[in-house]
Amino acid sequence: MLRTCLSHLAAPFLVAVIATAAHAADGKRVEARFERSACAVAVVPGERIECGVLSVPENRRKARSRTIRLPVMIFRSTAAVPATDPIVYLPGGPGLSSIEGRTTGKGNPFLAERDHILLEGRGNRFANPSLPCPEINALQAANATPAVQIAAVTRCRSALIGSGIDLDGYTSAEAADDLDDLRRLLGIRQWNLIGFSYGTRLAQTVLQRHPEGIRSVVLDSVLPIDVNYDEMATSALRRAIDAMIDACAADPDCDGRYPGLRERLATLVADADRNGIRAPDRILRGRDVVDAIATGLQRPGDIPSLPRIISEASEGRLTGLLPLTEQNPSNFNWGLRLSIWCSEEVPFEAPVRVAMQVSPTLGLGGVDGRAATPEMCAAWRVSSAGSTANDPVRGDVPVLILAGEFDPVTPPAWGRRLLTTLPNARFVQFPGQSHGAMFNRCGGQMTLAFLHDPRAPLNGDCVAKTPGIVFSTDGDAGPGKR
Repeated sequence: MLRTCLSHLAAPFLVAVIATAAHAADGKRVEARFERSACAVAVVPGERIECGVLSVPENRRKARSRTIRLPVMIFRSTAAVPATDPIVYLPGGPGLSSIEGRTTGKGNPFLAERDHILLEGRGNRFANPSLPCPEINALQAANATPAVQIAAVTRCRSALIGSGIDLDGYTSAEAADDLDDLRRLLGIRQWNLIGFSYGTRLAQTVLQRHPEGIRSVVLDSVLPIDVNYDEMATSALRRAIDAMIDACAADPDCDGRYPGLRERLATLVADADRNGIRAPDRILRGRDVVDAIATGLQRPGDIPSLPRIISEASEGRLTGLLPLTEQNPSNFNWGLRLSIWCSEEVPFEAPVRVAMQVSPTLGLGGVDGRAATPEMCAAWRVSSAGSTANDPVRGDVPVLILAGEFDPVTPPAWGRRLLTTLPNARFVQFPGQSHGAMFNRCGGQMTLAFLHDPRAPLNGDCVAKTPGIVFSTDGDAGPGKR
């Protein structure tokens, strides 16, 4: 619940509802408003967590678009005099909730200096409406055939359209405008954005559309706006696997224990595709093996064990590999995911290059790292974004770009790419880390220091002292045991 006394944001909340004007394409007036409310998720009693709902047009390009409702959470700073520029965290996806599981501010290091604000993105789990399409999550986890998945896409689209949802309203541009509406309604002159994975793309969109409201930006595991993700998705995984294998080869002990690791993996994947690998509950194919390695690469604690796991699996010992093959359905809201992706990513991608990402020539068992396929988007049928939706971000706001050495989803080179168009950006690569480079002690320290003074020189001592990967040679170590 929102409190009556609201520290430095008190004035804007003297009334229950505050409105700001936006304009539709034909000049007619539409309203965005903020209302105090109970929290959309259960929170720890007694903490300074204040909640509300942002109401905005579903599609700002239409004069008579209906209103949608987006939950807001404000975690109040523990500082005696908080900084006037809060942080806003933008999660990955697209299609992941901003507020799910956010029950407490305890352990949140950002609150020592400033407030932390979360806006549930339009179409996500706690928004009204929500665009879940849960059947697609289940089919993805089961590696269902493309035809079966496309049929599920068609069914979900029909259900959402039938309920009155305007699927063209669910884009990064609209989400960026939601954020700026919220900033203005809360009476905040500027705030700081922290984006992770797809959240970095959304942060770039906000920077393009509303730079005046941004003090600084942290981009962790960057998806540049002008990168055609599905043309490179599996190649990004191939890069990360090769980086891990090269690191083992450069380590005399690792190379001595697990020689010829690249060839072993290639043989393992080929044998799995040709004959299958018998596991207790199923037959593993090459795609399953590579998916397991990809899962391990996203867990920094598991990366040191991967050479041993690959080597043992190539000899028929699956103890280390099998835990990594346990794939649970994701919790993406696929309706939102498809509306965003099919509007602003797929229209700019070359179908031939996209198709190559599941080619056997990559040596990865046909594993599919694409966010959505052209066939899915053909069934989803939303309007394509304008050509500027693929333009690289530009601006002079201070930006901190973080990357993990073994990231199999968003390679470090994608983060460096932004240095050419963001003159006040700094890039840091963390040895031994992966997707989510901020989520370690050094990454956290650098992020907090940057937010304290975004224009100060970066202190990279903790990065320099990071030893990088230390490969496991203990047969008892492995996923879930480190």
